[in-house]
Amino acid sequence: MLPNLAAPGGVRLLVQASDAAAASALLTDTIPGAEIPAQNETETGTPSPAIAAARNTFAPWQMFIGVVAGVFLCLLYQKYSQLGTTTHYHYEEGKADEAWVYRNGHLVEVMRDRNLDGVWDHWAHYEHGRVTRVEDDNNFDGKPDETWTYSNGTVVKMEKDTDFNGTPDMFCTYKYGVIQQVDFRPNGAKFATVRELYRNGVLVEILRGGDAGGNFKEAVRYDPFFNPISTNKPQ
Repeated sequence: MLPNLAAPGGVRLLVQASDAAAASALLTDTIPGAEIPAQNETETGTPSPAIAAARNTFAPWQMFIGVVAGVFLCLLYQKYSQLGTTTHYHYEEGKADEAWVYRNGHLVEVMRDRNLDGVWDHWAHYEHGRVTRVEDDNNFDGKPDETWTYSNGTVVKMEKDTDFNGTPDMFCTYKYGVIQQVDFRPNGAKFATVRELYRNGVLVEILRGGDAGGNFKEAVRYDPFFNPISTNKPQ
């Protein structure tokens, strides 16, 4: 490094007498700043450790941008990885007894094999996260014979084929999820031959002998314990 010309005592040169004037002029000249190396650099021009550390420090905004970019890429991956239809299974005794079907990341159907015969006998259908219809195969012939219909996630009606001839003959009506009325219409009849009436979910009356005109021959009323308390002809 160049000597500090401002140091006490200055710099002493041994020169010939004939060169004294030139040496004196040389010592009094000011060295340009560009020719003086920075105090924090070594003689080889390599930055000192303090400067190198300062240059490698991450700024807060760089970290923030990195976090935002990571979250965005993660959400983008989740969105596109859920497109299409996928099915997940649960196994019992080595056989699939339940399956969940997702479409574009949303549950659309649940299937069950209740008797483990390798054939689905229960189907639940969903829209926007709520059940809309449930079907059951109660005689395990591969065909639904009981159907529940829902509105806003609450059951509103049920149809059932009690004799398994392929035609529903039992029709239940619900209000706020509570049973209100049950009509029996054998073999797809247009009128009910038997009608059950409920109050607060409890059977209160059974009408029998219904005809095409909606008339019944007998009305039996019941107490809350299903004991008949009166029998008469409907008014």
